[in-house]
Amino acid sequence: MSNLLEQAENLATLFRDSARAAEAARRPGDHVISAVKESGLFALMVPKAYGGHEEDLDTFFDVVLTLSRADASMGWLTGFLIEHNLWVLNYSDEVCSTVFGDDNYVLAPATLNVGAGTAEAVKGGYRLSGQWQWGTGILHSRWVLAGGLAMVDQTPTPTFFLLPIEDVELIDTWFMSGMCATGSWDFKVDDVFIPEERAVPFQSILDATSGIADRFGGPLYRTPLMPVLGFAAGLPILGAAQSALSNFAEQMRGKLASKTLRSGMPQPDVSKVLGEVSLKVESAELSMRSVLRDVMDKRNDASAQQRSHWLSQIAYAVHSCKEASIQLADVTGASGGHLDNPVQRAVRDIAIASNHVVFSKDSQYTAVGRTLLGQ
Repeated sequence: MSNLLEQAENLATLFRDSARAAEAARRPGDHVISAVKESGLFALMVPKAYGGHEEDLDTFFDVVLTLSRADASMGWLTGFLIEHNLWVLNYSDEVCSTVFGDDNYVLAPATLNVGAGTAEAVKGGYRLSGQWQWGTGILHSRWVLAGGLAMVDQTPTPTFFLLPIEDVELIDTWFMSGMCATGSWDFKVDDVFIPEERAVPFQSILDATSGIADRFGGPLYRTPLMPVLGFAAGLPILGAAQSALSNFAEQMRGKLASKTLRSGMPQPDVSKVLGEVSLKVESAELSMRSVLRDVMDKRNDASAQQRSHWLSQIAYAVHSCKEASIQLADVTGASGGHLDNPVQRAVRDIAIASNHVVFSKDSQYTAVGRTLLGQ
């Protein structure tokens, strides 16, 4: 773990220095992706059998949080590309060997909107068509994980299809107010044949029941997917909130040193807001780390209720970070609107990232309430 965390700390400087340019370009810089490749981080979750590091969820947690404090967009993109290797491992050894090739990792976006694609069963596989949003990492990927509804015994079954980037049409739709540097373009597939071995039911990926736990011995491979996904999406938000707090406090210390604003008016006291924001963000991290410990303790032995509660806790921490960022935005003054001010970027990134479907208050908070009602 220590070596990978050190690599993340080294990358953080590059992420921070490149953040504004990447945001303006609406995509990650090629040199930044190359640096992540050279760091070895993309192979964090890949088993040693394929030359990976076979690290566990705690390493993933600290690596993604470290990167996200520097730039939420690149923390998000890197974390998801790391985590998607775990998805790929649910396919057969033959498929994995083909996908990894000469590397010990694969870069591949994955989409949760399985209703965006349909697959017709044909001899030897499926014919897939559809258009998907949120292709995070697709601009530097070699493969794609596309979720679609496969007709199995006349029943639509959520299934994930693995296909090479050559079979995919990229569509630039990424004009966003936040998370701009992820370059999460749409992609389209038009009646492409997918061999049967490159189609896996989504439920078996979610539950780690595809055979992945039998093929690989590490505890990570018997961990249900949803909390891993929750951390991949939640840690960039926590990192952005920590970054906003740190940068704002530094800016205010500089202003307080001059005693007055340029207008000659006294500097307003923001210590109460800073204190409240600090406690919210600190509590959010403590909550996420509590979930981390519980996930690593229970893994696939956790009940459906426990798994649901994990996501609810992560969602609550995320929305606490969002509230904290809005509080900071309210007291930054006009200077907080400058595009080179990292505080405003963090606020915008959090606003967009917190809208991820796994953080829906309607679903996550309702699940907790229904449990309390015995439903």
